[in-house]
Amino acid sequence: MWHQIGKVLVTRNNNLQKNPIKMNLSTRIRRIREIRGLKQSSIALELNITQQSYGNLENQLNNPKLETLTRFCEVVKIPLSFLLDTTIPMTDENVALFSQNSMGEIFSNYKNLKERLEYMEELRNKRDVNRIKQLPNSAA
Repeated sequence: MWHQIGKVLVTRNNNLQKNPIKMNLSTRIRRIREIRGLKQSSIALELNITQQSYGNLENQLNNPKLETLTRFCEVVKIPLSFLLDTTIPMTDENVALFSQNSMGEIFSNYKNLKERLEYMEELRNKRDVNRIKQLPNSAA
């Protein structure tokens, strides 16, 4: 969980960080690696590329191939859609959430929760209407 103070975000541990929503792809790749506690060399080895090539990926020195991004996501165990969706903040909590659940599950849970909230609101409104109907005519 983070809170914005000006142009800086403060995490629940009071760590300052740049706005995770506005991160470009290279920054998101680096941030995921850091959250996972991995070294560039270990990811490069898993991707079967040199550490320098991987460093270029994090430093926005080349345009990564889709295949490389897909393999990166497999190595760090996150969905490609999470990596590419810059509207989702890149926080420790979100990386953990998206590595545990598939995007489909998350959106399905969101839809179910939204439907339940709408139903509860509808019940509350009906209850209020019934209470109004039960009032004596002079009070209404």
